[in-house]
Amino acid sequence: MTRRAVEDGFETYLSDLVDETYAAFDVAAVLRGSRSGGSRAVSKLLKNSRPLERRVVRPKLREYQRTILRQFDSVLDYAADDAPFEDYADEVLRRDLYWDALRPGVRGERREAVRERLLARQRAFGDDLAPLVAADSDDFWDAVVEAYDREAAIDLVETHFVFSTPLREERNAFAFELEIDPGEVLGGLARALPSLDVEFTDEAIRSMRRAERTVIPRAKRDVNDAFDE
Repeated sequence: MTRRAVEDGFETYLSDLVDETYAAFDVAAVLRGSRSGGSRAVSKLLKNSRPLERRVVRPKLREYQRTILRQFDSVLDYAADDAPFEDYADEVLRRDLYWDALRPGVRGERREAVRERLLARQRAFGDDLAPLVAADSDDFWDAVVEAYDREAAIDLVETHFVFSTPLREERNAFAFELEIDPGEVLGGLARALPSLDVEFTDEAIRSMRRAERTVIPRAKRDVNDAFDE
């Protein structure tokens, strides 16, 4: 099928996941748990969390979405090609959200093990997408029915739409952080307050898992609907 149709199908559910993650994200919990929890900046931001969500959290999530889509583009290159995955591995890893968030202290054998796990995940995604890319139909759901049976299509959703897997499997290997400038968020006298570097890894796991519990069942219903037509 056309590459654009595959991209559109994937982006639909990715956008839903990002929206649901944003809806579930508790920025107040992140601020309360920050190392600067007693600072004036944190206190002011806690009283004005909505601007922080709109001006910092949502743009950060959209940035992550763009990163995932850029990586998906490389995975599709592999899925549509007869070349070995090794030809694409460096570019896939360069665009990997988790690899970019790897803690500096993760070195040596563990760093290599994380690298191989991240690459194996994307290689498996490309392998599973290959039948869809090769399908004749240009309609996304017609192509899904042509490329897979019902069980295989549901398995693809359950496996590859769970974006939190690397973070849950290697919790302390990654660090997701926000830089917050109180002046940019709140304006006024807050411009005199120092910027904060806040880690939100735990909240990322919680909000992503909540989003997945909403979006994956929805995607599975769409799969079943396509096979029932």
